[in-house]
Amino acid sequence: MFRSSFAVPVLALLLTATPAAAADAPRGPDLLVLAPAPVLVASGGNSTVHAHVINNGDATTTQPFTLSVHVPPGVSFANPTSPTSCTILPFGHTVTCTFPAGLHPGETAGADLPLSVSSGMPPGVLTGTVEATLPGDPTPQDDTAQFQVVIR
Repeated sequence: MFRSSFAVPVLALLLTATPAAAADAPRGPDLLVLAPAPVLVASGGNSTVHAHVINNGDATTTQPFTLSVHVPPGVSFANPTSPTSCTILPFGHTVTCTFPAGLHPGETAGADLPLSVSSGMPPGVLTGTVEATLPGDPTPQDDTAQFQVVIR
């Protein structure tokens, strides 16, 4: 005969043991995009966006990954120099930087990207986006972050 008083403690033990076992399972490399600080710039002026990603996983990346930064019309990128693997896509609103495999857990990789705001842009707040791409990333929902371009 089945005793319900026995089933409740066993079920409680199974439910509390399962999440701990899942949390202990290796995840591999896991990129997390860190939201850049707001970029303050005058109309017709220049500034820099600092985009960074951290390996929030428990293993070193074994494949190259990319970090892409997108800005809205009226803002464009000019001559990224750090890192040298960055490329400005046509129209100047997106930069893609490729990083080699080898980012260890807890390490960051980043890009310092000069940008300019068109002359005559009115004061206001625009939104940019940073996204990381690593094949097999277990948590793609944290691979994107937004930042503000504040035109003064």
